[in-house]
Amino acid sequence: LTFLLLYSLQSTISIYHPFSLATMKLSAAVLALAILNAAAGDSDFGELPPGITTKDAQTAWEDFVKNAFPTWCIDGNETRIDGVDGKCADGSKSGRYDPFYLAKWHSGKDPSLGGYPTDVDTRYPFYYASGFFGQACAGGNAHCSFDFDGGANNCAKCGKVVTENDDGPNGPGHVPPHIGLAALTRAYHDGGFGAVSTWFDFAMNGCRVLPNVLLPMIRAYFPRDENGKAAYPPPFTSEGGPGLPDGMTYPYPLEFVNFVGETCKAEQGKFASAQCYEQHSNGNATDFPEYLQPGHGSPKYCSVGAKEADVNNDWCPYIFFGPNRGKYRHPHIAFAAVESWLASKVIDECGEEWDDNDGKDYPHTPDHSIAWPKMAVVEGFEDHPMQPALTEAGGFIWPGDEGTKRKACKGMFSIEKYLTPTTIGTPLVAD
Repeated sequence: LTFLLLYSLQSTISIYHPFSLATMKLSAAVLALAILNAAAGDSDFGELPPGITTKDAQTAWEDFVKNAFPTWCIDGNETRIDGVDGKCADGSKSGRYDPFYLAKWHSGKDPSLGGYPTDVDTRYPFYYASGFFGQACAGGNAHCSFDFDGGANNCAKCGKVVTENDDGPNGPGHVPPHIGLAALTRAYHDGGFGAVSTWFDFAMNGCRVLPNVLLPMIRAYFPRDENGKAAYPPPFTSEGGPGLPDGMTYPYPLEFVNFVGETCKAEQGKFASAQCYEQHSNGNATDFPEYLQPGHGSPKYCSVGAKEADVNNDWCPYIFFGPNRGKYRHPHIAFAAVESWLASKVIDECGEEWDDNDGKDYPHTPDHSIAWPKMAVVEGFEDHPMQPALTEAGGFIWPGDEGTKRKACKGMFSIEKYLTPTTIGTPLVAD
């Protein structure tokens, strides 16, 4: 009942049968009873994340992710300071990650620059990253070809690896990490997938859930239809969110999506459980700095000019104003936190911190950071995160000062689409 009150009656929590995906929205009275039953649920190591039925969902996930990726200490002016005996003033562990994550720009690099590990770094198995051949969006889940003009077109439009079944050379294709997170947490609470100890094989896969264990979980909750298509609801909905005991689900609370006003209403017309700015930050479009484009979707907050230039949303900052400033955390980071927590319970060599496991050698050389566009300070808002720089004609400038980042990186990549000529815009002509 405490969880119900703290998470707020605006939230939508749904009940899923793991093999039917039938959804039922709960009334407040039924939900209260379900929460009480959930708190009494029997999972191998208690509730996941710990505190999910006694804290509000956001606080529970913030604490959980911070335990796996400890952040550095700050003073009242948000200046980085040293911890005392490995602790910050609030009692949390002192670590090497930024407590205010504002942009993807430095992800994959040394954490002191403000970024977190990429999906390739955490080795999420169904990401299918593009290789670092110097093309736009290299290292991400969009696959642009050798002749794609990344300085004139939005590289996010190149598309992901999509398959019609799970049995071919590309397996299931790209499965968004929030779907892996949803399936893993639901499977943990629902049972039916064997003991947690069987989800790991340290000699073969370290402290990560085996892909052949994770994929059946994903298909149990997110099956393909009769035409082979798989639907993956957004993370900020109960349909695409994590699981609670007794079959309940809820929106992933660290997404902070940029839907507000009319765009929120439109999204909630598709998914009634969607948590827009009004829900996650208890505000409205008047909270947005005047140069931002409110409500364009994704957890990014782009300028009006950037959206008019059709930039890749990834190049814009995460939420940097309001009560949730800097609190965005990638679902693949939350997924890695869950893996680390579960592995630490069943494998002596694994720790709860990601740095105890795959993070021991992070960042890699070369690192997995992606090529960014040229960025610019926002005039009159110099203390805000930078936005993509624009030309006099209103276009963006890619690559930026760091170049295309063509590099030989370790990790799992898909190269098939790189060698397929582009159908977007005017192809580049080789010199």
